[in-house]
Amino acid sequence: MLPEHCTDAHLRGHDVRVWPAQPRRLPLQIDYAVLGAFTLLWLAIVPTPGPNTLLIVHLALTAGWRDVAVALAGNLLAIAFYALATLLGLALLLAAAPSVRLGIYVLGGAYLIWVGVRLVRAGLARRKSRKTEALNAGPGDTAAQRPFLQGILTALANVQALFFLASIFAGVGVLGASPATQLAAVGVIVAGNGGYLTLLAWLLQRERVRSLYARYRAAMEMGFGALFAAFGARLVLRELVGWL
Repeated sequence: MLPEHCTDAHLRGHDVRVWPAQPRRLPLQIDYAVLGAFTLLWLAIVPTPGPNTLLIVHLALTAGWRDVAVALAGNLLAIAFYALATLLGLALLLAAAPSVRLGIYVLGGAYLIWVGVRLVRAGLARRKSRKTEALNAGPGDTAAQRPFLQGILTALANVQALFFLASIFAGVGVLGASPATQLAAVGVIVAGNGGYLTLLAWLLQRERVRSLYARYRAAMEMGFGALFAAFGARLVLRELVGWL
């Protein structure tokens, strides 16, 4: 709408540019270019080792398939929660509250360190006992304690996943895409992680692999514990560096 003092005479001799209307982004329309770019990037990221992979590998070697599946379900649920929370801006809120972010990092790191210390102590106790039945027992005979809760807590403890997801989402354009594209990206995360960890667990559930683990279980338990503790310490130290 033109101002009242502006008439057609004012526009004569001047070029009036009419910009083409921008296409409307429908909420239920998926941007396949953005989703495809994110999928390729995520498939390259999935095999990266971390606490989630370590948990599933450990359970695949020490517990039955049912416990592995239950732990994986809890793990994927927590991962989906982090992905949705990132899309809703939780990472930005934590970035704006450094003290809260530090506290969450410390809690997550402390949980991973606690899990690691427990595994190291279990390995030391197993080595000291040197009982024949303990050394020869199949790892599938041991039932995991609250596998669903283990899966959830292990994923939630890895707080840096929030900021990692935020950078990935922003880099490929998921943050600015339609809600349907964003939900599809969350589906890619769950399907990619679930497929990879399921395949990994299936391979490690083979009898030869489990027998090898049972033979050297004490040392490998301590190894798993050291890795969990290292992940936890790294999580806390990386955040503390910014405060020093």
